[in-house]
Amino acid sequence: MSTTAVARRYAEALADVAFAEHQVDQIEQEVGEMAKIMQPGSELYGLFANPIVSQADKRKVLKSLIEHTKPAQTTVNLLKILLDHYRLQDLRIVDEQFRRELNKRKGVVPAEVTTAIPMGKAEQEKLASRLREITGQQIEFRFRTDPALIGGAVTRLGSVVYDGSIKTQLDTIKGKLKFGEDTGSKSGGGK
Repeated sequence: MSTTAVARRYAEALADVAFAEHQVDQIEQEVGEMAKIMQPGSELYGLFANPIVSQADKRKVLKSLIEHTKPAQTTVNLLKILLDHYRLQDLRIVDEQFRRELNKRKGVVPAEVTTAIPMGKAEQEKLASRLREITGQQIEFRFRTDPALIGGAVTRLGSVVYDGSIKTQLDTIKGKLKFGEDTGSKSGGGK
């Protein structure tokens, strides 16, 4: 079973408990913070991913981390279960799946808008309002920039991508021109 599929199972169970205990926001914040602390490349990630380090030593480190950060018992339980099942290094993926599950249960659609230059607040609000109107759903936005787009925007709404970037438009024109050249040369219709 893939790491993502396993992480999804943990995330669904965590969401069940977080909703039942009315701790959704707290758990979301705590798990997110822990995932940042243990992101790939960090010392903690290396320690928990290292099969040579004993489980007893990993438990000591986790206990110290828990004492220092003082998360809710639900978060503590998740961390301990992941450690017991040799999955603590996958906390970042569990966090991603947990956020997806929370959005699904809350009826929130994630949207990522990428533009060549940063959008102003007024433009962001206008786009957000229009997308909410079109979808009839609550949308959680993330705005980023990518100068390679040249202009326009690429919007990923859930699993659907709307690409209105100038780069894509130029690539399309380039492909049509290239296809036109190939067609012309094969037909012999030239000089």
